[in-house]
Amino acid sequence: MRIHLGPPPHDPTFDAQPPWRPLREPRHIAVVIALALPLGLAAAAGYLALALFLEPTRQLVISGDRWTFAAVLLLIPVHEFLHALVMPGSFTSPQLVLGVWPRAFLAYVHYTGELTRERWLLVTLCPLVAVTVATLALSRLVPAWREPALVFGLLNAIGAGGDLLSAALVLAQVPPEASLRNQGWRTFWRPR
Repeated sequence: MRIHLGPPPHDPTFDAQPPWRPLREPRHIAVVIALALPLGLAAAAGYLALALFLEPTRQLVISGDRWTFAAVLLLIPVHEFLHALVMPGSFTSPQLVLGVWPRAFLAYVHYTGELTRERWLLVTLCPLVAVTVATLALSRLVPAWREPALVFGLLNAIGAGGDLLSAALVLAQVPPEASLRNQGWRTFWRPR
């Protein structure tokens, strides 16, 4: 594992020539954010609907006070930790890059090796699924933590919009028996 400041790094050993094919994806971060935000808001609406379904007799109250501030401080490291946790080799992998891109206001996990389509989707969707399950369970099991757990889960769902966009692009364009890898900000795939 290594730490990187700036955009996702390029791997000089990767040649993106055929059989590698570029994934059709937005090239500008502003477009990614514009496409990801509605997906994140839809995920947040789904999260709230699931919370209400699980506890229909309780009033759902989420205030924007100290819990919101604490959730924002914890959200990014927890979210990126969960992405890294399910990478091949996890935190011991030399191909794992934990990055911060200040200009784009992004923290990210980047893997310089090949991933199967299934692993790619697991890595992409893990934080959304894990945090949703954990916060909904915590809100039911520990009533005193109900509000902070729901705030954390709600903000994580909104923040997972980029992950949902990535998963949708891969599901729409990459066949099940394929491998993917990144070269900087770009994603490539090839048949296995």
